[in-house]
Amino acid sequence: MRRRQFIRFVGCVGLTALAGPGSTEERVWRLGVLTPLDWRANSTNSILIPELARRGFVEGRNLIVLRRGGSNTDLDKLTLLAQDLATAQPDVIVAVSPNAVLAAMKAAPRTPIVASFTGDPVREGVAASLSRPGGSVTGIAMLAFEGDKKRIELLHEAIPAARKFGFLVDQLGLTYADEYRNSAAKLGFEVVFFVANSEADYLPVFDDMRAASVEGVIIQSSPVFRRYATRLAGLAADRRLPTICEWQDMASAGCLIGYGPDIAELAVRAADFVVRLFAGGKPGEMPFEQPTHFAMAINSKVARNIGVIVPESLFVRADEVIE
Repeated sequence: MRRRQFIRFVGCVGLTALAGPGSTEERVWRLGVLTPLDWRANSTNSILIPELARRGFVEGRNLIVLRRGGSNTDLDKLTLLAQDLATAQPDVIVAVSPNAVLAAMKAAPRTPIVASFTGDPVREGVAASLSRPGGSVTGIAMLAFEGDKKRIELLHEAIPAARKFGFLVDQLGLTYADEYRNSAAKLGFEVVFFVANSEADYLPVFDDMRAASVEGVIIQSSPVFRRYATRLAGLAADRRLPTICEWQDMASAGCLIGYGPDIAELAVRAADFVVRLFAGGKPGEMPFEQPTHFAMAINSKVARNIGVIVPESLFVRADEVIE
């Protein structure tokens, strides 16, 4: 039996068996979602919930979705939202971002948690290993710092003569600063870190980048930076700074290059975890999964506007060129 067919079968069994012997009523499941993003623009809303419906868990019929979000990545604010979510007693929580995972664990320590787009769950202290998490959390391990290192390489390939790049990070991103510096040094240039913890930091940070004479900007993997992609890309363009961002669609928002996993595929895979947990699976025994498909987009209009000539060797590898 193919994997996707098996998951669909498990979902149906879970709906029937867990309603109770002889029950004439279908069980109603409670799915909590904790995210720093605007719910309406979240792939959890646009992809995961429809995918659950396709597998028999339909909001308004046998599924209640408890939405809590839009607080940025501040752990204290997310903790308050997580505490409110825990009082609603969800059967499973989908947590978007490392801080959302930590907040959900603290507020609901016995509730299974699907980490949707966390970085490195072992390094973040939420899992014993990727293959056997051993606790209440499983899901998608982005290993985002590896993606950031790849983006360092790609921006260098796009602007090979550059010798100094700015790296826009939040506090979590500073955790990997030495690794990023080593990756850049091996390629013959340096990275300078600029920390932005809220939207209010963006304008002064980009002014600091210009004062530091950086020649391009790597924007760290972060759900909040994705949320403000248009704002960040605009500030960079005003200063004629080429940027590389995490997701393919961030190039459409104005980054020079967007490179990262297929976000739709990851949301579908997060739905797999929810279905298995609804059916009685134990998160500690479910291996974390990692992205397998990556895509790159190049915004040639941005390149022309800021005067950057992207090598043809990069264009031929792009999945999308935005004219």
